[in-house]
Amino acid sequence: MFMDSQGQTLWRRLAPAHKSAFFSCLVTGYLVHLYAFTNIIPNSDGLSRVFDTQQMTVSGRWFLHYASALNDFTQMPAVIGLLSLLFLALAAAFAVDLLAIRSKVLAGLTGAVIAAFPCMGYTFLYMFTASAYCLAILLAVLSVWLARRGKLGWVAGVVLLALSMGTYQAYVTLAISLSLLVLFRETLNPDADFRGTFRLGLSLVAYLAVGAALYYSILMVFLKVKDLELLSYLGMDAASSGYPFGSLPSLIFRSYKQVVAFFFVPGSGDAFCSPFMAVLDLVAGLLGLVFLVSCFRKRGLHKDLWRVAGALAMLALLPLGMNFMQVLSPYSIPTPLMKYAFVCVYLAVFLLADQADAIPEPARLQKAALSCTALWCAGVLLFCLNTNNLLYTASAQAHRATESYATRLMTRIESCPGYEPGMEIVIVGAISTDALRADIPSYRQVAHYSLSTDTVAPLNKHIYYYLSDWLNIPVEEPEESVLTEAAASPEFAQMPLYPQEGSIQVLDGQLVVKVQETYTPKSDFEIAYENRR
Repeated sequence: MFMDSQGQTLWRRLAPAHKSAFFSCLVTGYLVHLYAFTNIIPNSDGLSRVFDTQQMTVSGRWFLHYASALNDFTQMPAVIGLLSLLFLALAAAFAVDLLAIRSKVLAGLTGAVIAAFPCMGYTFLYMFTASAYCLAILLAVLSVWLARRGKLGWVAGVVLLALSMGTYQAYVTLAISLSLLVLFRETLNPDADFRGTFRLGLSLVAYLAVGAALYYSILMVFLKVKDLELLSYLGMDAASSGYPFGSLPSLIFRSYKQVVAFFFVPGSGDAFCSPFMAVLDLVAGLLGLVFLVSCFRKRGLHKDLWRVAGALAMLALLPLGMNFMQVLSPYSIPTPLMKYAFVCVYLAVFLLADQADAIPEPARLQKAALSCTALWCAGVLLFCLNTNNLLYTASAQAHRATESYATRLMTRIESCPGYEPGMEIVIVGAISTDALRADIPSYRQVAHYSLSTDTVAPLNKHIYYYLSDWLNIPVEEPEESVLTEAAASPEFAQMPLYPQEGSIQVLDGQLVVKVQETYTPKSDFEIAYENRR
């Protein structure tokens, strides 16, 4: 039959390594992230985004709205999980082809790590944007894949890079890192020459530069048409006021320092390193070194100085490329969500292992290293499995704590003398985390920017988000002036703090809840963010 024959023809045209990467990524992703796809575990940003059209031009993400339309702008974990893993699996297949990994086993391990890397767990804490961000990852990988394939491919790669950055700017680091690995792979290719490799390098540098310029140009058009300004989020607004070139050396040093801390310093900020991970990363370095030396010695590549210099240069630049957001956004510290490109360290090990695996008559040390690679990867996947699910468990604990607090608060409100349904409820202050903090030692490994271990409602406004959007209790947030006036009244000053008796009273026709002594007005950033379009 025609359909069957066409399907079989297409299936046969796919390389075994590409199939291995795709299905390994898909299956591993479901096994590792299953909890996130079958539960609702919002963080503070997700509270107001049960349904949200993702108009984030003010944060520089002009394409996020269109990428998020695939899941109908609604937080549906099962749907978002399926879309996300399909995009990641395609990205894994293209990455394997880009790095010319031919071993089915190593391709499968590559796909598994791409899906399980803990930065992906942080991505799924932002479930409302997860599928769009995974699409951005695919676009970043595909852009590099296209950029090295002729003039039309180069142009298409530039466009896809701009779309990827327009969804989330941080994924430009993935494109940079993969470009470095492509050039590194060329230094190990006996058929490559200096001139061709140099031209490829210039082509990739130009593609990255033009793609970033196209992204920025489109952003300026969106801002002009919508009459918007960039938010102060992560220093975005400073992008139009000039770059601090005088601080560039210190920024580069900080980038390298953060990469070292990420992989080797347990307890470091905005990372999830543990002693187990540090040992695994040391093993990764040793394996990579064995494979690199084997490739150069067995193939006689060390005789060409440009290969040695080029390989060492690409490896030296890789940490900077992975953490280039620190250079692009000098006024902030990259969050775990922005460090997905760090997975390229492990991809480099798989690339080297594949190159060493293709060498005939391998030495004993080389054989031992190849045998250890699968065992090492099993350890990495175990670490990733535990770390991702620590993220989800700690986040779910914070959600339960917030739900308990909010339901008890509403019980007290509805039983307050003088309260009537429909009365304006003025809650002043944010939830004190002291009574809600989950003092579980293992949670400390993952308690960073994206994840709180006490409550998902850290600000005054989040209480309203939680009540209305998550508990479906029709409590509208009052105007800023109402909250300010209530907190300034003499009656409010005499009230004790919640949950003490008298902390909830009806004053001048309003039900007032005193959570803190004073009201903290919203920042300009918060107001601009709430009015984004």
